[in-house]
Amino acid sequence: MEKQDNILDRLGISFHRTLSFKLLVIGMLILILLIPKVMIMELIGERQSNSFQVVNEVMSKWSNEQLISGPVLFVPFKKKIYNEEDDTYNEVTRYATFLPKELSVNGTLLPIKLQRSIYNVDVYEAELAITGNFKDIDLEKLNIESSDIIWDDAQLQLSISDLRGINNGLELRWNDKAYTFSPGKTSSPIGHSGVSIPLKELYTSDLNGVFSIKLQLKGSQNLMFTPLGEQTAVHLESTWNDPGFKGNYLPADRNVDDKGFQANWSVLHFNRNYPQQWISTNNTLNQNDIENSKFGVEMVSLADHYQKNVRSAKYAILLIIITFVVFFMFEVLSKQRIHPFQYIMVGSAISIFYLLLLSISEHLGFNLAYLVAALAVIILVLFYTRSFMPELKTQLGTSFGLAGCYLFIFILLQLESFALLTGSIGLFVLLAALMYSTRKVNWYKE
Repeated sequence: MEKQDNILDRLGISFHRTLSFKLLVIGMLILILLIPKVMIMELIGERQSNSFQVVNEVMSKWSNEQLISGPVLFVPFKKKIYNEEDDTYNEVTRYATFLPKELSVNGTLLPIKLQRSIYNVDVYEAELAITGNFKDIDLEKLNIESSDIIWDDAQLQLSISDLRGINNGLELRWNDKAYTFSPGKTSSPIGHSGVSIPLKELYTSDLNGVFSIKLQLKGSQNLMFTPLGEQTAVHLESTWNDPGFKGNYLPADRNVDDKGFQANWSVLHFNRNYPQQWISTNNTLNQNDIENSKFGVEMVSLADHYQKNVRSAKYAILLIIITFVVFFMFEVLSKQRIHPFQYIMVGSAISIFYLLLLSISEHLGFNLAYLVAALAVIILVLFYTRSFMPELKTQLGTSFGLAGCYLFIFILLQLESFALLTGSIGLFVLLAALMYSTRKVNWYKE
């Protein structure tokens, strides 16, 4: 064997010692290390899926997202239609729906954290004051006689998407008189569930009136409203400092800081695709248009620890490449060889970082977990490099370089809007530094 090696050396074809061969080996090692990266990504997805299941279970028992619509006046009535074919009058049912002239909602949102096992679930309790009025409702102009109204089904309705979230005995103040809501309502255009009051209790000579409702409500994720008023105004405030404003309308003004948020919406009836009152043959007419006009706030965690773990793991291959390039440059400049097995060990340590990060972040949060995992890997690599890097300054330089990579990636994870820009500039600077430091290297020299 030694004789054969000597012959190959004399012929100048000792491939196992050439830089080109070493680069090929390093490339193969990087491809091999992609396997644990894929496995870790799958594990993060599995843990995130488990988290979603727990969160959905807790929310379903607390109360789901809430959509508030109303109040509206829902008036079914009988109407006689002449049939020319048999010269008779047929009695049919029509449905009149009246929306409020003015609608105002003033609310406070209190975020609450519930815990199930290692998972935290964000829910809320809301206190809402709903006020407004019905004006210009004239049944005679619509050819509706009081005697034709089906009073057993005529209701003032308030739609609440998840009735389990109601925390108080709902009361309606109508023209300075108090009335108590009952659960359930006849089918109408404003949702499938809610509370109602029979109109025959409110009706005197007309259906015009001033109303106010105080609603204490539990919910999760979203609190949404529909702009049923000719003028709809909604004011919300909360200590939640990561709100997501969603739906068909954004707040007219908002203020978000570390203490929470305040937001005001103002919507006119011109901004939506349905009128203030209508008569229909189908009591679900315009339901899609009404639901599609909803707006409100979402309790958003801009990037929970699973999302950050996914984003962090995407940089794994970049971190491995940078570390391997540093080791390769050490070989080139110091003319001291590093065995492929040593490359594998360092690459494995970098891969283990993401497993540590995932497991620790489920208990301590992402930022602290990142610090603990990064320090553990940096110290491990520092002690391991002492076995093949004789000088302390080289060992420390490699470790500080790895620490700098971790710090750079952490900064990218904290940036939402500028992560791509910052990452691109950072990689450009790194490439420029590498090109500058290797400009005088003779790559043809073994």
